[in-house]
Formats: sequence, C-alpha cells, structure tokens
Amino acid sequence: MKRFPVFDSLCGLCALTLIVHHSHIERSFTELALFRNASYFVELFFAISGFLIYRHYMNHLATPRQLRDFVITQTCRVYPLHVFMLVVFIGFECAKLVLERYGMSLNSAAFSGDRAPAEILPNLLLIQAWWPGFNALSFNYPSWAVSVQYYLALLFALIVFLVPALARKILTLLAVLSFVALFVETPLLTPNLQWGAAAFFGGALTYRVYLRLHDFAPGRLLASVLEIAILALIYVIMTEGEKPLTLELALLFCVAVLIFAFEAGVVSQLLRLRPFRWLGKLWLSIYMTHAAVIFAVGTALQIIAKRTGTTLFADLPGDAAGTMVRYVSTGTGINDNLIMVFLIVTVVVVSMLTYRYVEAQGVLLGKRWKAGKIVDRRQGPDASRSI
Repeated sequence: MKRFPVFDSLCGLCALTLIVHHSHIERSFTELALFRNASYFVELFFAISGFLIYRHYMNHLATPRQLRDFVITQTCRVYPLHVFMLVVFIGFECAKLVLERYGMSLNSAAFSGDRAPAEILPNLLLIQAWWPGFNALSFNYPSWAVSVQYYLALLFALIVFLVPALARKILTLLAVLSFVALFVETPLLTPNLQWGAAAFFGGALTYRVYLRLHDFAPGRLLASVLEIAILALIYVIMTEGEKPLTLELALLFCVAVLIFAFEAGVVSQLLRLRPFRWLGKLWLSIYMTHAAVIFAVGTALQIIAKRTGTTLFADLPGDAAGTMVRYVSTGTGINDNLIMVFLIVTVVVVSMLTYRYVEAQGVLLGKRWKAGKIVDRRQGPDASRSI
C-alpha cells in the first residue's frame, strides 16, 4: 500500500515551525508573521491523519480482531511517548519544588495553574481536550492534539465496525457537521475538538475525492503549479488573514492534502529527498518534546539571570488584549537568533533519542501485541512506523 512519504515530510516541517511558534524570543525570527500563526499547522496533522486512517482502515475493520489491532496500533503509536512526556513535565514540577525550598521561585509556583495535580488524571487518560472543565493545555500542552486525534480515530473505527453499510455516509455527515460547528463556534464542543474534528473528518472525506480523481492525476507541470499555488495561498491566509482562521485553513489544508497526495509536482519531489524524509520520521517526537525543551532552556536562562543579575527577559503585550507574554531578550538580534537555532537543534537531537527509545519501541510493542508475542525479546528494535 502506498506510503505517502511527502505527508511525513510536510508534518516534519510543520513540527519545526511549531518549535519557533512556541519560543518567544524578542529579536528573532519567531516574530515573523508565519511563525506567530504557526499553531494552525496542527490542522494539517489532523487532515493527514484522517486521510491516511480512512485509506488504511475503511475496508479493514470488519472483524473484532481487526478492530482490536486498530486500537492497539493507535494506542502504541502515541501513548508511550505521551506518558513519557507527561512524566517529564511532572518531574519539572518536582524540580521547581526543590528550587522553591532553596528560595528560588520561577514564573509560577510548582503544581499550580495549568500544572495543578488535578490535571494529571485527564492527561493520563488523554481526555484533557474533550471536556471544558479540563485544561487542554496543561502539562505538555502540545498533547492536546494527540488527545483529540486518538479518540477521533477510535470513533472512526467504531463507526466503520458497527455500521459498515452506513459508515461512508456517517463520516461524510460528521465532516459537514464538524465544519458547521467550527463556523458557528458551538459551545457544545471544546474549541480544540471543533478544530480537530473538522480537519480530521475533512481529511477522511478528502481521500474519497482523491479516489475519484486518481485516474486523472495531474502532470508534473500542472501538479507543480497546484502545489506552489496552495502553499502560497496558505501563506497569505496565515500571514494576512483576519483571525480566527481555523475554518479557512481547515479547508485549505484538506485541499493541500489532496494535491500533495499525487506527489507529482516539483515541491513533492523536493519533499521526497532524504533529509526531509528523515525529518518526517521524527515529526511526532519533535511535536511532543519541543515544549519540554523550551521549558528546560527557559528555566536555565531564568536561573542564569537570577544568579548573575543579567536581564534576559522582557514582558511584552500578547496577541490577546490585556495579556502579557514573557520573551527571552538578550538585547541583540544575533544572540536572540542563536538561542532560537540552539532550541531547534536541541529539540531535534532530543527527538532522535525519544524516537529511538520511546516512540519506535511503542510501535514495536504494538506489533508484538498484535502478533501475540508481547514478551518476545528476541526481535531487535524496529523503527518502522505508521500514522
């Protein structure tokens, strides 16, 4: 079955933009309009996920064994890495407790606010983005997307398994309703769920369009024009559009998934090069670890600033009225950009380690579990993966 490596490469690049987006560094390229709005790229993750899950499983969830294997695959794909990062963030809060005992306070007290003990269980169960009473951005805040995607995938599987004759119509209806909910901003669903459901079910519907157009694949020239045009349009909307942009970009990302699914244009050919494919292999680890690296580096800079009396931070107005955001600010553009580059490199290095020792091991565990060999230790590490 076709692998769509271009999708992995796109996810890898988008994951890098999210590192920049979440790194508030005053005189660096974090303040370029594209990176300031890069959070919208999470919708592309959902659209690609919906597309690929529909492709792989629409006709392969007919038996209880197939449903069981699907649940195992989805769980082992994301849960080990998610739990590992949750433990890391709980460890950060414990470290803050120690620092507080020695009279060094950071931005907030340990285990308070979005990292209060009450938020641990929702995160552990991956339901933090599903209920308004929970803080979707608690602890490892990027994991809200994993929370939404995981249960949307299970909902997809249950629909296909329980009502196979009606599954396509139900999924189409869910795509339409999700976009309507996103348009009207219904209070019945959390904003994160509205955002994710529209792109996920839109991506699933996009695969049906792809099937219908598969025999009319564009040539290299037309495909190149379409790829460049959709990327340019996404860039213009993200940098010049009036917020919120979730509805417009969810639609555009589905169109982008459709265009890049053919992998026929010059941009696709570039994205198939080894460096981009390597980056695509790491995209989930990059996405899940970058907040921890940013926090660790920021904390280290705070300790250095307190110990040396150096000013390394500035509180500046945030995008929302009346809010303030703490920026790293060394006083020079060169130093600020060097810190940003250091953060990106560090995240990638950390992601290489978490991919090898956590993410890939989780995938291997899932394969053994499905094969009934969960305790078999003779097989070596398998770095293969699926979305």
